[in-house]
Amino acid sequence: MRYLTVQDVIWINTAVAGRPQHYDFDRLENAVYSQYAYGDSRDALRQAARMFRQLLQDKPFSEGNELTALVATLAFLRLNGYALQVNADEVQEILEQISRGQTSPKEFIQQRAQPVEADAGSLRYVVAQICASLHLPMKAALAEVH
Repeated sequence: MRYLTVQDVIWINTAVAGRPQHYDFDRLENAVYSQYAYGDSRDALRQAARMFRQLLQDKPFSEGNELTALVATLAFLRLNGYALQVNADEVQEILEQISRGQTSPKEFIQQRAQPVEADAGSLRYVVAQICASLHLPMKAALAEVH
């Protein structure tokens, strides 16, 4: 299992927001650590849903919380052998449905997750692919990724 660190999520937020943001370390740490499972840590889908929900709920950053939560979740899943079928046109609607409680992060992930065989590569590479597929601008933090 490959986990994201607090520093990884800060970097993802910088990439999607375009510049470093102020953040509440306690809320960020709580959200990031929610990806771990007690005892048996082999259910990447459940662990991703927990982290996604917690990042959305805790809103640790001054800006970019929703996109950070989505990109971090997609990256965590890709690093652990899953891809989520999400197209750029539906990102905002997905985030709104989750925020309104029309669907949960767990339902969203379970409905769209597909196992993938190929090695994901580095976190930077994975995040660059995710941002490109969602038509998110490649911000300064991603500029050197090819």
